[in-house]
Amino acid sequence: MAFTFGWSDYLIFALLLVVYALIGIYQRFHDPIVRKLNRLCCNEKWKLKEHSLSDNTAEALTLGNRRLTLFPIMSSVMASFLSAVSLMGTASEAYLYGFQFILMIVAYFIAFSVAAEVYMPVFYKLRLVSAHEYLELRFGKAVRWTTSLVYCFQMIVYIALALYAPALAFSQVSGLPIWVSVLSTGLVTTFYTALGGIRAVVWTDVVQLVFLTTGLLTVVSVGVVRVGGMEQLWRVAYEGLRVQSFDVDPNPFKRHTIWTLMIGGAGMVLSIYATNQTQVQRYLACRDLRTAQLSILLNIPLNALFLFVQLMAGLVSYVYFAGCDPISSGSVSKSDQILPYIVMVLFDGIPVIRGLFLSVIFAAAISTVSSGVNSLATVLLEDIFRPLLLFVRKRDISERKRSLLAVIFSIVVGLCTIGMSFVFMVMGPRVLQFSFSLFGAVGGPILAVFTLGMVIPCVNWQGALAGLLCSLAVGLGLTVGGILYPGTSGRLPLSTENCTAGFNSSIVSIAKTIDPSWSIFHLSYLYYTLVCVCTAIVIAIPFSAIFKFNTKHLVPGQLLAWQTRAIYRRLPSCFPNQWEETPQRQPRDDLYRSMDSTTFLTTRTFKDVDGIDNEQFSEEWN
Repeated sequence: MAFTFGWSDYLIFALLLVVYALIGIYQRFHDPIVRKLNRLCCNEKWKLKEHSLSDNTAEALTLGNRRLTLFPIMSSVMASFLSAVSLMGTASEAYLYGFQFILMIVAYFIAFSVAAEVYMPVFYKLRLVSAHEYLELRFGKAVRWTTSLVYCFQMIVYIALALYAPALAFSQVSGLPIWVSVLSTGLVTTFYTALGGIRAVVWTDVVQLVFLTTGLLTVVSVGVVRVGGMEQLWRVAYEGLRVQSFDVDPNPFKRHTIWTLMIGGAGMVLSIYATNQTQVQRYLACRDLRTAQLSILLNIPLNALFLFVQLMAGLVSYVYFAGCDPISSGSVSKSDQILPYIVMVLFDGIPVIRGLFLSVIFAAAISTVSSGVNSLATVLLEDIFRPLLLFVRKRDISERKRSLLAVIFSIVVGLCTIGMSFVFMVMGPRVLQFSFSLFGAVGGPILAVFTLGMVIPCVNWQGALAGLLCSLAVGLGLTVGGILYPGTSGRLPLSTENCTAGFNSSIVSIAKTIDPSWSIFHLSYLYYTLVCVCTAIVIAIPFSAIFKFNTKHLVPGQLLAWQTRAIYRRLPSCFPNQWEETPQRQPRDDLYRSMDSTTFLTTRTFKDVDGIDNEQFSEEWN
């Protein structure tokens, strides 16, 4: 069954892109607009509040002058990695494997709590611009530059996929040309991200989250009505084994069990929300520490609710197509096309609605792309270009040039992303699995090196670099091996017995018997992150011992999580001391980027290293 978009559908999609562009323009010229409005206000009572800092500086573009409030940051944290790929993939997960994926809610609770209480306070109190600056303070330039390059490689591939994958899915379902969606969304996203910086990214994320929520709830609501109500939905899903009891087998070589989802899933989520620059940049943009922590913790119920709605969309698809699986019948070629396909079926002949859902899918893609472009431009500027310039010229660039370079890097990254998407278009859909697995394989080592820095004070730069490289090799090895030697997937039964006469096959898709082999390459992909972290720890400690740990150069306390300091204070005196308490109050010096870590940490102001007196802390710094 062929579907096509009408002019009204394209109009809705175009209007959405225009709204995003206008948000970028407004955020770029926010200060002049406010000043002109104030001149027009005759009554002092109604005057708008002006920012004391310009919105055209590099810090405004990358961190919003550290004045962003809870609601937009909370929404942006959620939307940043809620890509179109995850949107379609989660629905197909419920369609093919059932409702067991709902246990990721437990992983969210663990990962978000750890990110908010262990990792994020260290970043925030150091007043950094890039998360990788921490690595230079803790381990030196070599570790910082290596991690930054790994991150750049990881994100440029992921951002390009976030553009390409939904375009591919929609083109195969509706005939929408891939190049049209890639080019339009890529150019608009690059435009408003470069122009408005993180403020534009955050506020467009709010709009995108509204679109996503409205669109998914509409699909689920209409779908439930079409299949005969909730009772019928659960009955058919139960008969199809989609909501049966969960797998409690501790075997790590099974794709999904309650243990892989809760424990392995927690590690994977932690690598995204604790140490990924895209998310850390949002925490650093908050007006105070409490706001940053709440923006993470409030994402636990929000992500749980959104995960439930996505899985419900998959169940609705399964029940609606019960007896005539569109994958087996050839109506769609891949499982991630199920969600776009059911939208085309449910709203066939209804103008505007399909265009609205097209906007929903690409809203998810745009949120990921804009967040990635902004964070990647920040890393290129702060972690690679400026340190390299300081090394060569021995002096920093002016604020005006920093601001200009922030815009230029955003444009360059955006255009490279579009170019990479066209490369994927030439290579075809087979590249998708490898590229997505690559993202996970790289995220684990990055989490590992930050964990070594904040949790294990005896690890020095030699150990950290060795741990990073070895864990990266392990992660890539598991990824490539898992693709070349795939294990059993355990798909649940799918039938075509009720398909129309035009479909001549009577194929019935039978669930595969799950008998996982014990090859290391068949390890569940959710455990990759934890394996990388464990590898880094096992390698880093002996390497650090070879170079006599940090006994001669103690680690400043601000570079460790407060839980780590509390534990090490209680260790017996026979353990060599690897860290030292640092002064809580010293004069501030904004020229820290040209200093070594010791000088930097003794010239910054810190409010109560172990406490969280956020209001006073915020006032002192702002």
